[in-house]
Amino acid sequence: MFRQQLVGLALLLAVTAGVAAADQLCQKEPEADLPAYAAVAPLEGEICSPDGRFYVRQMGADTSITAAGLYPAERIQLVSRKSGEVLWEDIGYYHQSVLWSPGSRYAAIARRARTYQVVTVIDTQTFLAWDVTMPDGGPIPEYTFLPDGSSWGSWQNENTLLLTVGLGGDSGPQRFYRCALRSQADQLTGSTLEQTRQSLPGLWDFDGDGAPETAEVTTVWSPEGTAAWYELHIKKEDGSILWSQEDFSDSHAGWSSLFACQTDGRDCLLRYDPWIGQGLGSYSYELFTLNTEGEEVSVRKNRVEFDTSGAEILDFDPGAIAAFLEEVHGYLAGSTLLLSTQGGTVRFGTDGGAFQDDLCFWSADCPYDNALSLKENLERVRDSLAESSNG
Repeated sequence: MFRQQLVGLALLLAVTAGVAAADQLCQKEPEADLPAYAAVAPLEGEICSPDGRFYVRQMGADTSITAAGLYPAERIQLVSRKSGEVLWEDIGYYHQSVLWSPGSRYAAIARRARTYQVVTVIDTQTFLAWDVTMPDGGPIPEYTFLPDGSSWGSWQNENTLLLTVGLGGDSGPQRFYRCALRSQADQLTGSTLEQTRQSLPGLWDFDGDGAPETAEVTTVWSPEGTAAWYELHIKKEDGSILWSQEDFSDSHAGWSSLFACQTDGRDCLLRYDPWIGQGLGSYSYELFTLNTEGEEVSVRKNRVEFDTSGAEILDFDPGAIAAFLEEVHGYLAGSTLLLSTQGGTVRFGTDGGAFQDDLCFWSADCPYDNALSLKENLERVRDSLAESSNG
């Protein structure tokens, strides 16, 4: 019995030691086999993947060259944590930093040489790699470096790497890019677009956790220098994205408007899409809050549809349209317009109560009469439409 207990204890200690050794890989980079006089900068960033399956390490030192008292690492490797197999490797650089995508699909490794910078993305399903290019298809320009530490990038989602290029301050301005990855069985590629960001004034608590959130508008630029699309991000106090809408554009299909407002003492978001095309109208809104995971929680929604063509495909009901407009403009009063591309005009950070893009019923032939109610004015529009269709 005592012998069996000793055997069991030995097995338990061996398993515990194995787990501890594997965990240590994620806490400290394995020691490089270096001569005593060598100096190699440590690997920075997220050494282990979020799912714990992989880790990145740098090995050895290239003692044939040096810069600023440092040797470059001889190799950098992506390794299976379970088997220890080297799944990808490349030459090492003087400074190297790792950033994993949230689901562990990709590892982005920023590597700095003496005069240039490279960012390599590795796909952990195929172990193919892509060196990030600029919007013109070329590499990061010579003598242009990324910020130190982990502030050089972040992942917007599993397939989009956000990149900051430039040291900032006295070293020159920083520029911001988004790299969209495309993985195929035999190739990993990506496309890079520049983007600019503008923080909006104001603090809100859309998720009700007591901590303030801020709003930021991102403009994504085409390689030709025109705005490709716009995004609205709601950010938490630590700067991470709580929620976003990424489909705003100044083309008709991308028209939308988002407002921040209050109802029943609670900060809410209001998505409003008043759409008219080919004589048919469809106005809809949704009032919603967010939970702490950034998911939308609907509070109220409504829609009204109508026909302004005179073809009577849909009813033109003045009472229903007036009730809808009065309801939604009640929310707009005192709100902040966070971002709108309605009508092809881009606006953000303005008074939401001034939004009147949905009041397009009146013309020189049928002007708005301030002496009448909204419903009565819409009845005049209905009568004018009927006369036009009969004439």
